[in-house]
Amino acid sequence: MTSSSSSPGRTPVDGFDAASVPSAALIEFAGRQRWFAGRSEPVAGARFEPIAGSIGAAELGELVVAIEDGEAQRYFLPLVAAPEGAAAHSLDAGPAGGLLADAARDPAFAAAVVACLAKGGEGEGALVVHRSQAAAERLAAVAGVPASEIKVLSGEQSNTSVGIGRLGILKFYRRLRDGEQPELEVTAFLTEKTGFTGAPALYGSLELRRPDGSHAAVAALFERVANRGDAWAVVTDDLVAALSGAPAPAETFDAGRTLGRRTGEMHAALATRTGDPAFDPEALDAASLQKIVAEARHEAGEALDVLAREAERSPELKGEIDRLLAARAEIDGWFAGFTAVPSGGWRTRIHGDYHLGQVLVSGEDAVILDFEGEPGRPLNERRAKTSPLRDVAGMLRSFDYAAFAARDRLGAEAGEAAREAADAWAARTSADFLKAWEAASGVSLVDEANRRLLDLFVLQKAFYELRYEAAMRPAWLSIPLRGIVSLLEKRQVVR
Repeated sequence: MTSSSSSPGRTPVDGFDAASVPSAALIEFAGRQRWFAGRSEPVAGARFEPIAGSIGAAELGELVVAIEDGEAQRYFLPLVAAPEGAAAHSLDAGPAGGLLADAARDPAFAAAVVACLAKGGEGEGALVVHRSQAAAERLAAVAGVPASEIKVLSGEQSNTSVGIGRLGILKFYRRLRDGEQPELEVTAFLTEKTGFTGAPALYGSLELRRPDGSHAAVAALFERVANRGDAWAVVTDDLVAALSGAPAPAETFDAGRTLGRRTGEMHAALATRTGDPAFDPEALDAASLQKIVAEARHEAGEALDVLAREAERSPELKGEIDRLLAARAEIDGWFAGFTAVPSGGWRTRIHGDYHLGQVLVSGEDAVILDFEGEPGRPLNERRAKTSPLRDVAGMLRSFDYAAFAARDRLGAEAGEAAREAADAWAARTSADFLKAWEAASGVSLVDEANRRLLDLFVLQKAFYELRYEAAMRPAWLSIPLRGIVSLLEKRQVVR
């Protein structure tokens, strides 16, 4: 990627004075936005901090929300004069500023950002442009898309994504995290340094560099891939159709083999040695292994504490809950037994938040998205190298969830036959996935250490799911619970 800076200019919104925007108006506006993460926090105040530079007719800035007894939250908030019908995404900037709207949802602003990425800027603006060298021609083509073909995509929560015709996706990172953005770092590596074609190419990005030296990604432009939808929707729809006896769809998606191959290719590409210390593989030594085990062991203990409190609320699951709680010492001993497992293999960069919802189905192929890592973790943890088996475990658990979701949509009247058929699909798909992943990644699952490590990651993921479902979706608690019991039965930890 090459870099340049956007040029500073006049204040685009006539009469706008950042200091005059009422704190109460900013707080009220933030509370209506899906990307605002501070709804459950006591807010002490808010302010708009201008960003030096200009793009199109927008006032560039950060919405800074002060949290009582906590760190301030910063959000990228470009503003334009509010168009008609923008009430949900507008704020009253006071008598001098008038009604302003979130420019990230404005097609003209999106077009100006794409033009900025394609052409670069001049001077010492605070927004630095990074452009792909490998995809320069395709970036120029995206810049030619007219504003009339630019539309905000639905379904976004923590970020705002805008479709640039059929050629690009412009993603605005709303909550700003200082440091290297893993999605940009990983996607740029795959685009520039490898031949991996299973992820959208990164065309360019915008980075905010503040006077104090801190920096954060604010926007990125990716290749847009024609698709049928995400793999979660396609797989569950196909499975519901199969379980109900409906005709097979015209386009078939072999989830196990296709995702296994693409996932293995992704991990092989991320293991490419280029001399970049942020990506070159490192040995999974004893110290690294014990850190992984300690984290999983701790999370399992916390999940079992939650489960003990769930027993009365979920009487239909009492049998599985009692068995798991009765084997608590054996479970802890199973984790402790990893001290005797020889270390080996490699730590690399991984996807970090891998499941069916992070994959697009394109014809009979698959395209992997969103390399941000787990949203709740700090950037340094998301950028850390670990075993690629962690991603593998995430997809295996996602197959289990898809089987349950399909049965749930069919309803109780589908009966035991549907449950058995869905479970058989999950087992068959998981086996196909592992076989294809092993062949494409070059990582042996015949190796006992790798098999045990995969078990650990699957358990860790399921224990995480158990805590989540208990807090947010008790009706789905049986999914991780039965997954945990099944695996521990096979390993003779639970009898």
